[in-house]
Amino acid sequence: MPSTDGISSSEDLLANGILRVSVWVIAFITCVGNFLVIAVRSLIKAENTTHAMSIKILCCADCLMGVYLFSVGVFDIKYRGQYQKYALLWMESVPCRLLGFLATLSTEVSVLLLTFLTLEKFLVIVFPFSNLRLGKRQTAVALASIWVVGFLIAAVPFTREDYFGNFYGKNGVCFPLHYDQAEDFGSRGYSLGIFLGKFHL
Repeated sequence: MPSTDGISSSEDLLANGILRVSVWVIAFITCVGNFLVIAVRSLIKAENTTHAMSIKILCCADCLMGVYLFSVGVFDIKYRGQYQKYALLWMESVPCRLLGFLATLSTEVSVLLLTFLTLEKFLVIVFPFSNLRLGKRQTAVALASIWVVGFLIAAVPFTREDYFGNFYGKNGVCFPLHYDQAEDFGSRGYSLGIFLGKFHL
């Protein structure tokens, strides 16, 4: 059983009541809020349809994080009071790895989409009379490319387990936090690369 890491304890996947409540509240707000935005954007006709499409896609990416948080909450209930017996099995399981993949996909796609939307607005403001705006087809290609890139970033750790180890199974919530994994250079280096990439974006 791994030592307590501030997230999980020897008894519970989520170590304290504040974490448990926060996971459910944030998951609910994330899913409901983004579904409402998608619904409103779909019902109300927008003048800028490409921007509306980008916002709806961003909401979809954010909803994945809500699904991840709901799932963590469910597994916390499942292992409540007996997490110590199942900790290693859980962290090495397929559901844990899939949840880690889902969380990484959500964060990467969200960051890339926000960068795309920022650049789009920048061009409109700085060059208001130019033809630098993307059309509907180009926007669709850009959005699809962002999802592909996000998927690849999240999937890379599955390709070389001898190098990355159990990338998504280092903690109970299956999120790739490798700040204290000095012996696992591959996982730590990849996590650092992702973090620095987000920081520069």
